[in-house]
Amino acid sequence: MKKSAKYIYPRPVSRRRHPWRWLGLTACAAAVASLFVFHDDLTGMTRLFASPVASVETALLAGARALSGAESEGPALEENAVSPPARALPAPAAEPAALSSREIAALAQAAEEQPERPEMLVASVGESISHLRSLPFFLPTPEEEAGDVVPPLSTAAAALTEMFRERELTGPVVYADNERYTVETDGSGHQIFRSVVAKGDTAGVILNEWLSAGDVMSLIKASDPVFSLATIREGRPFSVERDAQSGDFIRFVYEMDNTQRLVVDRRDASFVAVAEPIEYDTELVKVRGTINTSLFEAVADTGEGPVLAVNLADVFSCEINFINEIRQGDSFEVLVEKLYRDGEFKGYGKMLAARFENQGRSYEAYLFADAEGRLRHYNAQGEALQKTLLKAPLAFTRVSSGYSMNRKHPVFGYSRPHQGVDYAAPTGTPIKAVGDGTITRAGWGNGYGNMIIIKHSGGLESQYAHMSGFARGIKSGVRVKQGQTIGYVGATGVATGPHLDFRLKQNGKFINPTKVIVPREDPVDKKRLPAFQEMVASAQSYLDGETALAEYSPEAWPH
Repeated sequence: MKKSAKYIYPRPVSRRRHPWRWLGLTACAAAVASLFVFHDDLTGMTRLFASPVASVETALLAGARALSGAESEGPALEENAVSPPARALPAPAAEPAALSSREIAALAQAAEEQPERPEMLVASVGESISHLRSLPFFLPTPEEEAGDVVPPLSTAAAALTEMFRERELTGPVVYADNERYTVETDGSGHQIFRSVVAKGDTAGVILNEWLSAGDVMSLIKASDPVFSLATIREGRPFSVERDAQSGDFIRFVYEMDNTQRLVVDRRDASFVAVAEPIEYDTELVKVRGTINTSLFEAVADTGEGPVLAVNLADVFSCEINFINEIRQGDSFEVLVEKLYRDGEFKGYGKMLAARFENQGRSYEAYLFADAEGRLRHYNAQGEALQKTLLKAPLAFTRVSSGYSMNRKHPVFGYSRPHQGVDYAAPTGTPIKAVGDGTITRAGWGNGYGNMIIIKHSGGLESQYAHMSGFARGIKSGVRVKQGQTIGYVGATGVATGPHLDFRLKQNGKFINPTKVIVPREDPVDKKRLPAFQEMVASAQSYLDGETALAEYSPEAWPH
C-alpha cells in the first residue's frame, strides 16, 4: 500500500504563550496512549490528571476539546472497549496539532478492530491521521463544515484498520518478549520471528525458546543429513515460524550461506529438513572505472563495494599479478549481477563478463559452464582464464623480498639463499591455495612459524609460512581447491613483520615462483562452442550499450 502524502504539522506551540493548547496536546497524547494498556489501567489518566476519565472515547474527546477550545461532539463508542495486554511499545510519532473528534473516534474504533497489534497504531499516530485526512470521504466539504453532513466514521475506521493490517503484513516490529527478534505476521496467520546468530549462540540455545528439549534434539538430528547445526556461524540470519493463534511451532530456517538456506518443517511428531535456494531480485549493472592509485579505490569511485574489486581480481588472477603489475591509467569494465531482498542490497551475483586494460594489453572474461556444469571464465576464444596455479596466493599487497640465491637475512645479518617470494600484507589478510591439491603439512615449522605445504599434480608443491593462523578445517590430509582460503598473514617464527613467505618446489627442488610457466585448464568443449559464442555476443551487446540492461533475465541467459 502506498503511503499517503506527508502531513505538514504547524510550528510547535509555546507553553508560556498558549498554556491551554499545551494542556490539550498533553491530554490528547495521554488519551491515545491509554488505548494500549491493560483494561485495569484504562483509568491511568485519572491517576495522572486527577480527572474522572471513564472511557477511551471520553479521554480522546477531552483532548480534542482542549485543542479546539470548544465542545465538539462525535459518535459515541462502547464504554467497555477491550484493551490489549500491556507490552513494551515504541514511542508514538508526534501527533497532529489539532485532532477533530471525528478523527479521534475513527482512530479509537480502528484500534478496537485491531486489538492484537496496538503497537502499529502507537508507532504511527501521525501517519494514521495524515492517512485519514487524505481519504476522499473524510475531507471536509462546505456542507460538512456547516454541520449539515457527517461522513460515516465506520468507513474511515475500516480504511484505517486496513492500513494497519497491510503494515502488519509487511512491516516487522520488535518482539516484546525477546528484543533480539523482530516479528511479523504473514497472510496465512503465521508469525515469523527473525534474528541473527549472536556470539555464543548454539542451535540448542536458539531453539530451546521455541521447542521442548526432546524436540530440539529431534530437529537437530533431522537436519544433519542436509546441514550440521553444530556449525552455525555468528551473524548468519535465521527465523522461527509459528501459528499466531495456537503458538504451535511450524518451521525453522537458517541461511547456510548467501545462496542456500536450511528449512526444517514440523510434520506431525517429526521434522523434515531440506536445502532451498535463497531467492533474490536480480539487477544487471555495468561498472566502469580507471585506476589512479589502486583497484580498490577505482571501484569505490564508481559507488560499488570492495567485494567487487576482490571478485574482479579473482577473475583475472591467472592473467594479471595485481600485486606488482597494476599501473595508473589501467581501466576495467564489468557486467555483474546485484542481488536484492525486500529492496535491500545483499551482495553481488555472477560476474557475466569483464574487460581489463593493463599496461596497454586487453583482457576479456566471459562466464560459461564447462562440460561438468561448473561456471568458469573464458576469454573470447574459449580459452580458460583459470590456470593450474594462481599468479599469487593473496591480493592487494607488495613484494617485500624476491627470489634470490644471495640475500642478506634481515634478522641474522648474513647472506643466504631466499628461495621464495615475501609478500608484505597486514596481519589477518587471507591466503589462498594457488592450486588444487592435498595438504601434506599444517603446523609449526620452527623458523617458518605456522606453515602449510600443499602437494599439487605434476610434481609441484607450494609452501606458505609465517601465518598467523589457519582457516577452519585446514589440516594435514585435507583436499583444497584453487583460490580457497587456507590461512592468514602473520609474523610467526623468525620474521621482522607480518608477511607471507611463499615458495614453490618442482620435483623436490625450489623454483622461482615468478618464472613458472603455468598451463591453462581445459577450453570450452567444441560441441558447446556455438552456445558459448552466443553468450559472448549477448555480453558484448550489454557492455557496448546495444542492449538495455533492463532486458536482462537470469533464467534466459545462455550458459
